[in-house]
Amino acid sequence: MAQDRRTERVPRGKYARLICHGCRSRKIKCVLPDLGDMGPLGVPQPPETSCERCRNLTLECIIERTTLGRPPAKSSHRKPPQAKRSAPLEKAEEKEDEVTNALSDLEIKEFLFSEAATGEEQNSSQGGGNSQPPQRPGKRAIFRSMTEANAFMSSVLGKDAAFGCEITHATSRWSQPLSDLISDEMAILLDNYLVWHRFFLPETPTLVNLRNRLTSEEVSSTNPATNLLFALLCLTSLDIAEPFAQRYPHLKQSLQLAVSSYGQEFIFSPPTHPDSVAVCLFLAEFRPTLLATSQFVAHKAVSPEVYVNLAYRISERLNILPTRDASLFDELMNPQSPEFERRFNDSVQELKILSLDFGLDGFLSKTLHAMRGIFGHMQPLIDAYQHVLQYRECSPTVIFHIQWNMSFYVLLEGLIHAKQCWSSPESLFLVVEEVERKCQEQIKISNSLLLNATGQGRREDLSAARSLLEMKFHWVFAGICGLGLLYTSVLRTRLIEGKNDGDPDIQSKESLQIVDQVAGSVNSPPDAPGQYLSAFLRRFGEVYPQQLVRVLESFLECAEVQNDGIAFNAPLQQVVYGIVFVCKNIVENNFVQVRVFGRLARNHEKQLELFPKCARCIGQMAASPWKSTKSAFASGCVYAASSKIIYGLHNILQRLRTELSKGTKSNEALDLFNIPPDLSSIGVDFNMPFWDAWNLWPHVGSSSPFDTSLDLFNWGTGLNYDGDFEPTNISGM
Repeated sequence: MAQDRRTERVPRGKYARLICHGCRSRKIKCVLPDLGDMGPLGVPQPPETSCERCRNLTLECIIERTTLGRPPAKSSHRKPPQAKRSAPLEKAEEKEDEVTNALSDLEIKEFLFSEAATGEEQNSSQGGGNSQPPQRPGKRAIFRSMTEANAFMSSVLGKDAAFGCEITHATSRWSQPLSDLISDEMAILLDNYLVWHRFFLPETPTLVNLRNRLTSEEVSSTNPATNLLFALLCLTSLDIAEPFAQRYPHLKQSLQLAVSSYGQEFIFSPPTHPDSVAVCLFLAEFRPTLLATSQFVAHKAVSPEVYVNLAYRISERLNILPTRDASLFDELMNPQSPEFERRFNDSVQELKILSLDFGLDGFLSKTLHAMRGIFGHMQPLIDAYQHVLQYRECSPTVIFHIQWNMSFYVLLEGLIHAKQCWSSPESLFLVVEEVERKCQEQIKISNSLLLNATGQGRREDLSAARSLLEMKFHWVFAGICGLGLLYTSVLRTRLIEGKNDGDPDIQSKESLQIVDQVAGSVNSPPDAPGQYLSAFLRRFGEVYPQQLVRVLESFLECAEVQNDGIAFNAPLQQVVYGIVFVCKNIVENNFVQVRVFGRLARNHEKQLELFPKCARCIGQMAASPWKSTKSAFASGCVYAASSKIIYGLHNILQRLRTELSKGTKSNEALDLFNIPPDLSSIGVDFNMPFWDAWNLWPHVGSSSPFDTSLDLFNWGTGLNYDGDFEPTNISGM
């Protein structure tokens, strides 16, 4: 009878399908509440929804899925990707499908502002015990994803249980000398694979220099930062160097353990040493998740806030900051100075820290005082750079760094004036136009400088610098253009609600009404409040998506360039994250146009063509013949994650096009994307060419939308800032 009862026993309870992290590590039974009562998986539960053991012992309870008790088919389908480092890479088509199928469109759509309002209404109207409102992001989270690339990526990856599931974590201190792992000859060869990393971070020491210091008998020559930097650079190079990866299959695992061990020591007690700054910048730009201790924090490590803050603090202690040092400018202004290269690289590193810090939490969070402080801090360096370009024969690399910093300078200048005057639509219009003019001018200047430097450097450096700078300046103008659209829509909201008090800071609730404001502007008469939005869209409504596409095209040109035979490898913060965010904004722009006009952007076919190309290029920065993109994603590689997100955005846009092609009156199809079925109610003639509808909108007040007699761009006197510089993002440490 007992045997019969065992045979007839029903499948295991929910404890077999879900288990908390603590109970799993101790291999004990986990008594959980009902599934409907639980909060989101993968994050700490509140006490009332924790498992019985964690609740009684007041422990942190993180519930995750387990394959126990599931049919084999489901287990294999949902099993996290396993790293097979020695396995050959799959075919490109298989790899692409693998990445695409692993992504849920809903995970991304939750963080699109164009889906925010209707999505929340649907959730609140569903009711019942099966709804999961705690799992839907709030307005603040969507607002951050709307304005911060780091926040968007971190939020999306936090929903994917496979990201970082195979992160290497050292449980004991690394004791073997790293010089025993890497010989001097191997260090020389491995160093050749870091050519792109040094192109973007010229202050990165060579492996030979680091190894010599590690083997030196001087106590001051070695510290956790030096060990970490050496292991980190060797590991990064080994991911690229196929001959070494095949010849020494166990070397990578040893380096991973060394990085994890030295990384923990470094984070808890960073030494005041130049290597500390170098390792922080390298981690921030290329390997931000490498020091994550578990899968549950991997998505948070996508934002390099810890590394940037450490780099800033350590630079201050080393007197690298600030640069109001006469000797620095003397070296830069003297074309024949033997110290020029070293001092120039110092200034590039400083501006790198400032720009990374500035971009951590988005442009909108910065106060005018903080932005003016950074601008005033940069101005002397930018003036010195112009002197360098005028009186010194510069290599393509020097020109690249000068113009790259100039793009940040132009962006910052535009942000300051946009924030100062966005309550005056006429002035905001002129700000965006001036930034457009300056970006076009700087692209021409960059091309001219690089053309004159043809004999000063390698051809690969010239091609890379030209494409990267063109991409960057297009990105700057697109960013200011998008910001102008946001400001104008928020201003319309305030005018309609009678709350235009001149506050330069906007709230998340205001920012998420772009779709409603654009639609309202279409329906409203010419003399209605806030019709400046119509004029803004007439001027920039078509330019904005075109600029976004040009950013992607320039990036693909960069991806084709090889440097000493090494494929292009871009930094995350200032290139890859920007490409992901551009793809997101393209999808958002199409959602807005579908909601308002019932059709996609005119160039949506080109957009759909570029998305998978960009995803494939970024994926190749993570994959190699001995490591698939899937394996890299499981190990927490942000390049693989970026590729995956772009594929997901491509899926969303492609599905939207497919559903629209079936007929815009299909309620079922449009409900899939939260689009109202009665598109004719918005008052647009759909038989008219799309952008002709924009052109029918009247100017406000006169035949010219704005008074161009304003002397807005006499910017010199208004932006001279003599106060002390204040860091904008440095938390107390």
